[in-house]
Amino acid sequence: MKPSQIYYSQNSINERFDNGYTIYATLNACKNHPFVIYEIPPIRVCKKDGKWYTLDNRRLWVFKRLEEQGHVDSVRIKQVSPSLLTAQKFTTTNGGESVEIRNRTDWFF
Repeated sequence: MKPSQIYYSQNSINERFDNGYTIYATLNACKNHPFVIYEIPPIRVCKKDGKWYTLDNRRLWVFKRLEEQGHVDSVRIKQVSPSLLTAQKFTTTNGGESVEIRNRTDWFF
């Protein structure tokens, strides 16, 4: 599936993954070492109101940038139950079109 066909489920994301890497460092690693792309787990998606939403908003942010820059055409996905997209996790206020990045410390792309 194309990253551009997947929508964000949250209105904001932290810039850091749980492993401590930033979304920017991950983006750069994927651009400079394409094999890294295959080390990233599939993006979990579910269908809600006719649109595919992700539960992995930071990963989606990285893959959307990679698609925009011509580094990927598609992303591996794992379809999950819409019940995982709880009201607490579904915070988008713009239909999942964009996401705000919180706690920005790494401004180098």
